[in-house]
Amino acid sequence: MRKIISIAYWSLLLVAISTALAFSEKEQNHSLIHSLKIDIHGLNKNLFIDEKDILQIVQPGADTFKSTHANTLSVMQLEKKINNIPAIKNAEVYKTINGELQISIEQRNPIVRIFNLSEESYYIDEEGTLMPLSNKYTSHVLVVSGNINDRYANRYSLSITNISENDTLKNISLLDDIFLLAQYIHSHPFWKAQIEHLYVNKDFEFELIPRVGNHRIVFGDATQIDEKFNKLKFFYKKALNKIGWNEYKTINIKFNNQVVCSKN
Repeated sequence: MRKIISIAYWSLLLVAISTALAFSEKEQNHSLIHSLKIDIHGLNKNLFIDEKDILQIVQPGADTFKSTHANTLSVMQLEKKINNIPAIKNAEVYKTINGELQISIEQRNPIVRIFNLSEESYYIDEEGTLMPLSNKYTSHVLVVSGNINDRYANRYSLSITNISENDTLKNISLLDDIFLLAQYIHSHPFWKAQIEHLYVNKDFEFELIPRVGNHRIVFGDATQIDEKFNKLKFFYKKALNKIGWNEYKTINIKFNNQVVCSKN
C-alpha cells in the first residue's frame, strides 16, 4: 500500500512539474522582449560588423530595437543567420527572463590578404578560413600577390586544413604554404612589423618585401621557415646594422647554411 501511495505521489508531482513548465514556456512565449544587448568582441582589431548590421538581422528596417513578443523571435534562426556572415567566427543568441535579447559575437581575425591572377582579393584568417573583402572595413594585414591561381569561389568553403590534407588540392594550391608563412610572420612581432608583402614568383617560390631596407628577400619554398627567418635575423644584426640597410638588392636565404647577396 505504501509503495502504491509513493508511486502516486511521484506521478502527481511529475504531472505538476510538467504543467508548470508548460505554463512557464507559454508565458515566456507571450512575454515581451523589450531590449537588445549586442556584444561584439574584437572591435579593437576589426570593424567588419557593427551593432546596426545585427539590428537589421533581428528587425529588418528598424533604426532602433522595438519591443516584440518573444515568440516572434527564433533564437536558432537568428544564430544561423548571424553565423552565416563570413566575418563572424561565432555568434550566440539567447533570451533572458528579464525580457532582454542578448547576442554575443566573435569576429574573424584575418592575418593575410591574397591578390590572385584573376584580379580577385580575399583574406585568410588566423584559423585558416577564407574570408571575402568587406565594403565597410579594410584590414591592414600582410599582402600576398604574384603567381597565385586560387580563386575564392573554388576555395571559400574549405579551410587550409582541408587543402593541406587533400593531395590533389595541395598540388594545385599555394594557400596552405601562404598560410604557414603568414601565420609565422603574424606570430612574431619583429617580422610582423618588418615584412609587409610576399610575392610568389614564376617558380612558385616566395620573395619577401620588407618595410625597412631597399632589398628583396629570396625565401624559396615554405619549408624550414623558422631556420630561414633566424638566419635572416642574424644577418640583419651582424651585417646590415654595420654596412647599412640599403646596401644590397637581394638577400637570398633559401639555401642551407648560407646567405647569398647581390649589391645595388
